[in-house]
Amino acid sequence: MNMGLIGTGTVGSGVIFIDQKNGDKLSASAKTPFKLHTLCDLDFSGSAYDLSTYSLTSNWRELVDNPDIDIVVELIGGDEPARTIIETALSKGKHVVTANKLVIAKYGKELFALAKAKGVHLLFEAAVGGAVPIIKPLRSTLLPNHIKGIYGIVNGTTNFILTAMQNQGSGYAEVLKEAQKLGYAEADPTSDVGGFDSLYKLKVLAMVAFGVEVDISDILIEGITDITSKDIEYCKDMGLVIKLLAIGQEREGQLELRVHPVMLAKDHPLAAVNGVYNAIYVIGDAAQDIMFYGRGAGSIPTASSVWADVLDIVNDTTYSVDDLRPVKLRSLDTVMSEYYFRFQVKDKTGVLADIASILARHGISVKNAVQKGLGDDAELVMITHTVSESAKNEALSEINSLSSVSKISGVIRVGI
Repeated sequence: MNMGLIGTGTVGSGVIFIDQKNGDKLSASAKTPFKLHTLCDLDFSGSAYDLSTYSLTSNWRELVDNPDIDIVVELIGGDEPARTIIETALSKGKHVVTANKLVIAKYGKELFALAKAKGVHLLFEAAVGGAVPIIKPLRSTLLPNHIKGIYGIVNGTTNFILTAMQNQGSGYAEVLKEAQKLGYAEADPTSDVGGFDSLYKLKVLAMVAFGVEVDISDILIEGITDITSKDIEYCKDMGLVIKLLAIGQEREGQLELRVHPVMLAKDHPLAAVNGVYNAIYVIGDAAQDIMFYGRGAGSIPTASSVWADVLDIVNDTTYSVDDLRPVKLRSLDTVMSEYYFRFQVKDKTGVLADIASILARHGISVKNAVQKGLGDDAELVMITHTVSESAKNEALSEINSLSSVSKISGVIRVGI
């Protein structure tokens, strides 16, 4: 079997590195002889590797049309032409391996159906979690389970920022600049810090773990841009850690999918996942609690997952995702959570009573409350018991109109 690689950038270069470093091991583990045959990119001049043993082309159609190519690896990322490349390769009866979470999230259902119709495989282990194996385990080892919940730290950039804020006491803007300097954040970090990267990965995980197709616009998404050093400080005081989580769980027979910051107890396994690392915590009805942990990005770690998919195709040990059923997600208004509230208030008698009265009218009870600072710097910090999204929104709208409340400075969910 021959393999064609489209895209020799960050992850693609890692694929070449592993081929040249561990090629003998790859060949020894393959039931059918195979090789990396053709590379496709617009410019090979910046490659750090000797490419003389490969066929080279700048035209992806030339690679896909080549009858000698059996497996197409797409690693250019983005929407187009990646989607067209994958669709064309499948239509021509070629297996496809991709790390493209955007394409799988947006067009996966149609592409899986096409692969099934053509009798070929579309594999995407590297699309979620980099080197962390999660897609195949969900479709093999954990297949006997009914998955009750899946909770992931699936974006290394945001995890690095939150970890640095926690450890250094620095503000969001300062740490973001540090992340950009170190290459952990893009010049435009919106996809990461806005939660969109985690959103696409959650959609992919929902397909695999729950077997569902959902409208991506129905998934709740909140990023980390509003998290401040004060939130981190108060969080520490309460023995909690803030993480951006991708959450999929079944409650009362309905599926919830959401991406947002969460305050976790320090003894929760996900609370100890720091820096650019990723982790995915799965709860099954048989296996119960399992966590997958490792490097969530990077050239060679992600390429490791790409090669795992290639070997599964070569050895006919693949996973499959098809027959996705459409479902409507649980209404966001009914989603239940505990909450952390931080109010900037006027330092005068009766503020706490006014706020507590409004919360009580909306059925929200308070676990604990403490005033921080004095005078113009006075803040009221609260943790509530479990409350619905709609009740929370109604209460905060009413609190925001109080003359004694200058600003609602922080709203973060607590626990999972």
